[in-house]
Amino acid sequence: MKMILFFSILLTSMSHPVTMLISVILLTLFISMNFYNCSCNAFFPLILILLILGGMLVIFMYMVSLCPNKKINFNMKNFFITLVMIFMNFSIIFMPVNKQELMKIYYMPFINMLLLMMIYIIISLLVVMKMLNWISCPMKSF
Repeated sequence: MKMILFFSILLTSMSHPVTMLISVILLTLFISMNFYNCSCNAFFPLILILLILGGMLVIFMYMVSLCPNKKINFNMKNFFITLVMIFMNFSIIFMPVNKQELMKIYYMPFINMLLLMMIYIIISLLVVMKMLNWISCPMKSF
């Protein structure tokens, strides 16, 4: 839980698409490992990894092709703000985790939102792939 909190706070301080992509990949992997530890079923984390990372990779590929090639600058100010925010919630980091509370995502009120999110990611993946196949050229000419 501590790493999930760290990567979600760190994602807000990122400004370059490549660093955001790395942060989203690590966040998705930690969330999937957390789901696997809670449910002891590998099917849902596998689907989560495939759908979210597939959709996010296509979206970030589109973003990276539109932004100019610029050097990734490490901003110490954002890093220290992130550390301060994590240490402000220090009591949350060491709080015991109830696995029954984490399993609420599978129950009926939240499953609709989860399915809607997965359908949105699949549709965005299909639309971008259809755009690329239709044009058969790079998204942006330099």
